Amino acid sequence: MKTAWIYSKKMEAQRIINCASHIAGGFFAENNFVVVPYGLKIIDPNVVIFPNLSYHQIPRFWEKVQKIDNTCIPIKTDEKLTNKVKNLVNDKNFPLPNYDKVRNTWEKAQNEIVSTIENFIPQKGKAIKSIAIYPTLFGTNTSFNIPKSYPADFSLWLREDQDIHAITEALISSLTRTDLTKKFDGTWSESELLTDWLLTESILAKVLKKYQAKTNWTPTIKQVRYKQKAKLIKVSEDFYKKLGISQSQKIFSLNGKMPEIYGKTAKYLSQREREILTLLIRKSGEVASYDEIAEIIFASEEAYSLYTISKTMQRLRDKLEINGVSSNCLQTQRGKGYIFKS
Repeated sequence: MKTAWIYSKKMEAQRIINCASHIAGGFFAENNFVVVPYGLKIIDPNVVIFPNLSYHQIPRFWEKVQKIDNTCIPIKTDEKLTNKVKNLVNDKNFPLPNYDKVRNTWEKAQNEIVSTIENFIPQKGKAIKSIAIYPTLFGTNTSFNIPKSYPADFSLWLREDQDIHAITEALISSLTRTDLTKKFDGTWSESELLTDWLLTESILAKVLKKYQAKTNWTPTIKQVRYKQKAKLIKVSEDFYKKLGISQSQKIFSLNGKMPEIYGKTAKYLSQREREILTLLIRKSGEVASYDEIAEIIFASEEAYSLYTISKTMQRLRDKLEINGVSSNCLQTQRGKGYIFKS
């Protein structure tokens, strides 16, 4: 198996749109990612790097990026939007990402790493059919697609300062994310925690150290939970203001009985999902019990099913992600119901 390394201005523009979607939707803020402008002299792997471009030149830019489907790479977006962002990138004349070192190391290590990963998940067989890596200057350490069936083609963005640990993290997260969220009702942070453990405590850690003894990679959950440097926090807050994004903006609200996200009607929801989201918003910070949710879902007590409730809530989580909001805002309270942080 060979890994394809592909760089283009179009994919760099898509990476910016991908990051902008998470900024506008509040995902980075909700999960404690610090967003800083590209070119900052502070070197810290635990940040999201975002270029300070003239986004105001693109009509309704921040509104448009919230509609992006971030589950695939390349992302599905309007070609006109991609071209406009690419033009902004061209105007800045950014350097090309330097990825020769990580590419050379990955070529030596990939077969053993992929084999070890697939041994962890034997039920998916030879899950990784191919890998496409898009080097980038921007974003988090890495972002990845989530295949729907296996064997599959895997695609990921890799920031230029990252190494084979980040590639491995992306592959494991991509392989396990759907199972953890849909089969076990897990959250984004719980999925990341599993990946962090495998990279640092399992046999995979020895394989990685064999090919790269030193790394600046940091486990994701550790990096978003550690006490960020005050200087970085201030830089991030100032940068958000320049971008015209309010970190304190309330995400969810109600307009009568209609749930809204950032002041706009929540999209793609069924009538049942709208009613459940309305209930959750009204009880924000308090537990919405299984019985309260069941009153919306079931026509009679005889039809009651915790499995159906769980599946319904997972579909709602998926719809929140499509609306550009982290599903991490909806937490399961074992034995009680769900709690919503709006």
